[in-house]
Amino acid sequence: MSRTMQIPAIGHASCGGHVTLVFTVEDASEHPHMQGSRGAGICLSDGCRVSVKGVLGEWGTDIRFNGFEGSERLVKEVMEVISDDLPEIKDRFWTIAVNNGLPTSQGFGMSAALAIATSRAVQRSIGVEYEKSLRRSLLHAHNSERRTSSGLGDVCGISAGGIEIRTSPGAPYHGNNLERGPGSSKGWFHPMEILLIWPKERGHHTRSYIDDMEWKIKITSAGNDAIRSLTDDWGPASWPALLSSARNFVEDCGLIDDSGRRDMLNLVESAITRSEQEAVASLCLLGNSAIVTQKLLEVPVNFRLIEESILLADLEKKLVRIAPIS
Repeated sequence: MSRTMQIPAIGHASCGGHVTLVFTVEDASEHPHMQGSRGAGICLSDGCRVSVKGVLGEWGTDIRFNGFEGSERLVKEVMEVISDDLPEIKDRFWTIAVNNGLPTSQGFGMSAALAIATSRAVQRSIGVEYEKSLRRSLLHAHNSERRTSSGLGDVCGISAGGIEIRTSPGAPYHGNNLERGPGSSKGWFHPMEILLIWPKERGHHTRSYIDDMEWKIKITSAGNDAIRSLTDDWGPASWPALLSSARNFVEDCGLIDDSGRRDMLNLVESAITRSEQEAVASLCLLGNSAIVTQKLLEVPVNFRLIEESILLADLEKKLVRIAPIS
C-alpha cells in the first residue's frame, strides 16, 4: 500500500444559496440532466460550507449537520453520483461536516448549495482539476436534486450567478467534456444588500409541490407567462419587470394563498411602509419566506429600518448580499 493512499483525503468547499422568484416545472424527460425549470431568481452570498475527510477503508459515510436538521438522503445521493464518475472515492470512508448560513426548506436553495459544495469538496480532496471540478459539481448536484425531488432549477441558476434567468431546463453542464448542458442561464450583477425573512417553523418540502400534478400545471402556466415578459434584454433594465412578474406569478398560480404566504407578505409589506423605504417584498419559492430588495436600483435602502419595523417576534431575519456572476 502506497504512502499516498494512507494519507486522508481532505477537502473544503462553499456555495451560496438561491432564491427562485418565478419558475416552471419541466420534468417530462426520463433523464435527470434533461429535467429542471425555466424561471428567474437571485443568487445569494450566504449558503453552505462542507468539509470532507476520506480515510482508506470500507466505502461509507458519516454525515454531520452542525446545528440543524439536514438531508442525509441528499448527501448520500450526491456521493453515489460522484462515485459513478470517480469510482476511486469508494476506496475510502468519508466523514462529511455541513455548516449552513441559512435555514433549509425556506426557499433559499440550500439543498442545491449543499449538493454543489459536497461534490466540490470531495473532488478537491482527491486533486481533481479546478475548472473540471466546478463544472462536474453542477452536474452532480443537478442530477442528485432531481433524483431526490429536492429541487428543479436552483443549480442552473447558481451556475450563472447574480440576478439570473433560466431560459431552458436541465443541467448547465453534461457530456464527456462538460462543455455544455441542456440547461441555459445568464445573470447580471448589481452590488446590493437584500433582507431575508422567514418563520421559525420549518417550511414544506419542495417535492410536495413539484411532484403534485395540479400544482405543476398551475405553476408552469403562470411561469410561462412570467418568463415571456422577461426574456428580452436581460439586465439592469429588467429589474422592475422581474419584481412585478414575481408578484403576478404567485398570485396567478395560487402559491401566495397556500401555507400562510399571503400573511407573511402582508406583514413584511406593512413593515416596509412603516420604515418609509423604497423597497419591495417578494416570496422565496418554494418556502414560506420573503426577500426584501430595492425597488429601484439607483435608490438605496436602509434595511435596518425595515428590520426594526417588523413587529412579529417569531420571525428570523438576515441581511445578505447578491452573489457575483459565476
